[in-house]
Amino acid sequence: VLKISENTPSSLAIMENANVLARYASICQQ
Repeated sequence: VLKISENTPSSLAIMENANVLARYASICQQ
C-alpha cells in the first residue's frame, strides 16, 4: 500500500490505494 504524504497527495496513489482496498474487501467477502 502506498503512503500518501500530506504535502504531495498523488491522485494516482490515492486511486491505487482505493483499488487495493476494494480488491481486499471483495476477497474477504467471498
